[in-house]
Amino acid sequence: MILDIRKMDRESLREAQAHYGEHGYVRLTGLQESVTPLFRDVLAAQLGRDEVAMAELLQADGPPFAFTRDERAAVSRIDTSPELATALFSEVGDLLAALIGPLAHVSSTFHGQFKGGETVGVGMGGGIEDFMEVQRPYLLHQDFAGARIPTSPSAVTFWVGVNTSPDWKLRLYPKTHKLGLLCHEWMELNDERLALFGDPVEIPANEGDAVMFNALLLHGTGESGPARRVSCDIRFFPLCGWLPSTVHSIVDRPLDALRAARNSLTDETLRAPILEVGAYLGEEGGVEIAPPQSILNWAAYLTALLEGDPDTASEHIARFVNDELGIDPPAAYIEKFHGRPFEQQTLDRAKRQLV
Repeated sequence: MILDIRKMDRESLREAQAHYGEHGYVRLTGLQESVTPLFRDVLAAQLGRDEVAMAELLQADGPPFAFTRDERAAVSRIDTSPELATALFSEVGDLLAALIGPLAHVSSTFHGQFKGGETVGVGMGGGIEDFMEVQRPYLLHQDFAGARIPTSPSAVTFWVGVNTSPDWKLRLYPKTHKLGLLCHEWMELNDERLALFGDPVEIPANEGDAVMFNALLLHGTGESGPARRVSCDIRFFPLCGWLPSTVHSIVDRPLDALRAARNSLTDETLRAPILEVGAYLGEEGGVEIAPPQSILNWAAYLTALLEGDPDTASEHIARFVNDELGIDPPAAYIEKFHGRPFEQQTLDRAKRQLV
């Protein structure tokens, strides 16, 4: 489905929530006046382009170009200003609350991408290979599983098209968010194992359109082409004890909203962030044992960890790993995620917000 933000009401919001829970993503439109310009202006400022030069850079059929290393670095890791965070929560906060609950972080930085030029895929951002991820395709991955630090498998990536282009589409594998931890290492587009995950969906960049997708959804850059694609992606997390950033209350009476969602939501994808936040806040009614590969295993992990039982906690990570369709053994995730200290100030601030 495609949700028009300008016409969103309770019914369409419920439909979008249900589609996200089942398929792991929801497409959005109607952002050309409210959200797309925010990212376009930030990209222009990062690159030092005036309005005319930026318009030329956004032309899908413009002449070939190559950024310098410094230009790639400038848009590879852009600071999320408080003003941008506030604007985004204002525009899409209701939808975010439906997907990840009433308390949310926004990533402290985000990516700008100008796909074009070389087509050799890259398997990691953050400056690897001189920030070439800005212009080359991303290999397939799960945002949560491929991250360097633990966050939340219930996080949402907000992928925004800044221009309109038929090429370098966002490739998603629907429903793979229900398959647990699949790949710590990234996958090539021609990996034979991809046949096990069904047919992908490829979504082109369109100015005014966006996609929100779950942090466990397998995704990457689709087939390349001659047209330039410009996009930005920023992440939102439910309350997370490993993030030092500000947690925002995106609904009125967040504790009441949290408890109401816990009592009403049955879909595992939608229920998971509610139980994660509840674990951090010491709320009753958490999950102790979750089905193998279920996203609820992370809430169970947090519950055991916060109760001072790290051995049981690590068992929940192992249950989260898909040892049939996945690539990596549980040890890869336990070594990467387990045993890291929490940002206690984050949890203390969140509890104070609820008093």
